[in-house]
Amino acid sequence: MKLNQDFTMAVETIQFLQKNKSKDYIQTEKIAEALGFSMGYLQKTMQTLSKYGIIDSKRGRIGGTRLGKRKVTLLDLWNLTCGEIDTANPAVPALKKPLKVFEDALSKVVISK
Repeated sequence: MKLNQDFTMAVETIQFLQKNKSKDYIQTEKIAEALGFSMGYLQKTMQTLSKYGIIDSKRGRIGGTRLGKRKVTLLDLWNLTCGEIDTANPAVPALKKPLKVFEDALSKVVISK
């Protein structure tokens, strides 16, 4: 199964920040280099994560990114990068139950506290 690139990038970025947890900001360039991401594409993803409080970003010479102060699940990242899962009225009615199971599974995986 091929996952959306934005979702994959968001998950890997949060995991990287979680592993390098510190009160200091980590420069986006360092994150992009460590994860092998395009700097421009990563900045777009990080703007989205920052907008919704998943990460804290700071501009400037001593700026960068660090984890926000909220719990983050895979469902949070899915909703931000892929759109919310419509379990009430899916495009294919037969997918209603499998989509609900998928949504429930994503909501149980906490990748950052």
